[in-house]
Amino acid sequence: MSHWLKVCAALLSVGISWGCSGDPTGPEVGESFTLEPGEGVTLELDGIGVRFMRVVEDSRCPLRVQCVWAGDAAVVIELAPQAGDAAEHTLHTNMGQKSIVLGRYELSLLELSPYPDEPRSISPEDYRATLVVQERLE
Repeated sequence: MSHWLKVCAALLSVGISWGCSGDPTGPEVGESFTLEPGEGVTLELDGIGVRFMRVVEDSRCPLRVQCVWAGDAAVVIELAPQAGDAAEHTLHTNMGQKSIVLGRYELSLLELSPYPDEPRSISPEDYRATLVVQERLE
């Protein structure tokens, strides 16, 4: 198989997996949902696609260690509206932006697991991001 044919097949595969991944009806407003890296869902409200891309930082203080601060983890979330281009956003567990405004709704990072229990690296594919969409309080 030629190099370009492999690239085209990979791009087609990514496009198909975006449209087919997750629950076809999507999570409801107020219902938390958990994604693994690369996994996505389509939200009921306006058909916005949400995909957990990757963890870009994890400096959370391990459970078995005494730290001077709790630390922080940051994840990249991709939002893909039905009409428009996909965009990446970074959400944090402790410091920085914890939610993304989606009109009258808000997408928030509730938890990143696993939580480190000792000072060691967590394999990127082991992470799970728990998110929720809620109506904004104004």
